Amino acid sequence: MNRRSTLTFFSLILAILFLYPVAGNAQTFDGVWNCNYATIDDQPNSTGYNVPSLGVISEDMFVALVRRGTNSTCYLVGYSNADSINGRLGYYPYAPAGYRQQWSSGFDVVEMLEAVDIAATPDSLVYVANNDLSRNILVFKMSSDSVISTDYRLVTGADSIWAIDVDDNGYVYVTTVDITGGFGKVLVFKPIADDPEWVGLHLGLPITSITVPDPGELRGVTVHPSGSVIYVSNYQAKKVYCYIGDPASGYTQYTGFDYTYTDTTGVEFEAGPWGLGYMPEKNILFMAADVDFHTINGYRYGKIFLLNPNTGEELDTIDCAEWNFLQTGGYSNRPGGTFGTASGYASVYNVDFDENFNLYDQSYYGWTVDKWVYSGTLPTIPLTIVSVEQDKNIIPSEFNLNQNYPNPFNPTTTIEFAVNQNADISLKIYSITGELVTTLINSAAFEAGNYKLTFDASKLASGTYIYVLNNGMQQLSKKMTLIK
Repeated sequence: MNRRSTLTFFSLILAILFLYPVAGNAQTFDGVWNCNYATIDDQPNSTGYNVPSLGVISEDMFVALVRRGTNSTCYLVGYSNADSINGRLGYYPYAPAGYRQQWSSGFDVVEMLEAVDIAATPDSLVYVANNDLSRNILVFKMSSDSVISTDYRLVTGADSIWAIDVDDNGYVYVTTVDITGGFGKVLVFKPIADDPEWVGLHLGLPITSITVPDPGELRGVTVHPSGSVIYVSNYQAKKVYCYIGDPASGYTQYTGFDYTYTDTTGVEFEAGPWGLGYMPEKNILFMAADVDFHTINGYRYGKIFLLNPNTGEELDTIDCAEWNFLQTGGYSNRPGGTFGTASGYASVYNVDFDENFNLYDQSYYGWTVDKWVYSGTLPTIPLTIVSVEQDKNIIPSEFNLNQNYPNPFNPTTTIEFAVNQNADISLKIYSITGELVTTLINSAAFEAGNYKLTFDASKLASGTYIYVLNNGMQQLSKKMTLIK
């Protein structure tokens, strides 16, 4: 991550993501999640087959991806003004074995095949990570009565593709799976408006790519609306990675975010992280975790974790399997397939959200899309990118924390510190009563050198704060005063 320069000081962009509280502790979750509805597994509202993913356009308006690998079934089902028994657009027979929806533009036709993820945008476009021979990104559009083709598609040419997301600027992010068991990648493609290949020869070339540090299947990808932060999940490595940058200049891994899935409660089979979702405005990272296409006892596990997007800390958990048990009396029980507030079969692989911060997931084996509503007020965790400057010309003789300047300050101040040997550094801000206010650096790897950063306290109240520097062996602290 170091960028060398002839200047005495050069910028080391660590993209230190930190949070500010709205009131009190910003990580407080004061409510509970409840399943508002689950689409029934019966006419006239059924998806008709297994559902590995979904894309939300607006509240109660979404598209379900339907896939049955054993008979090559793959299609899209749209819903509008949905609830458990209403909303499906068009007619779909129950369990239509072998049906593969076609993307078509004139004489150009591509069948949907082995897709496991989709992404929907507010303008009703639906991007499909399709596993035809050319590994196309197919683009459909949800109309007033069905999901129809557009003229847009792009060949990725990858071995296999899995997860997909689209940022607010239209850049498309797709994960690849190395069929030899190697290292997966994230490919980033230009928006439809900026690349004529979407409607021309359809030969896509990524403008940048990311190779993750561990082998395994990248089953989830989500991106900050601006495209500045990407999160990627690795099922076999049980990790979620964070990358910062932009599509034009590329991305680097931000090691201050550190998440490894370790939950084993009630897990009979191997489980790991699946789909990811980044909730805009609230800036909460959601991660689906489940076993690998297991039925029977596999229904006993299925959770959604809410993570701090800055550090990877687990903030809250939705236990979908336990919800099913409490609602139906079992882990694989949905009376008549029409119970309205539980899928009955936990197999949660992907998540998405609407504009009112409601959560949507799916049940692969329940053949449903589920809407979850939070009873309280979700906290807001704004992200800010901080530039840390490093001076490597002089190696300090000791670990040291300087007094911030100016002090008192409003609203920004500079913090300088010295690291005398390579170490994992944390820098945190506390209130005078000892409550954690902000994490500036969270166990990020630093080389020996002198560092300084600018701290923006514009969202904090006036008062005295304590900033604490830790290298794993020694802890230093000083006071600073914010006066507005």
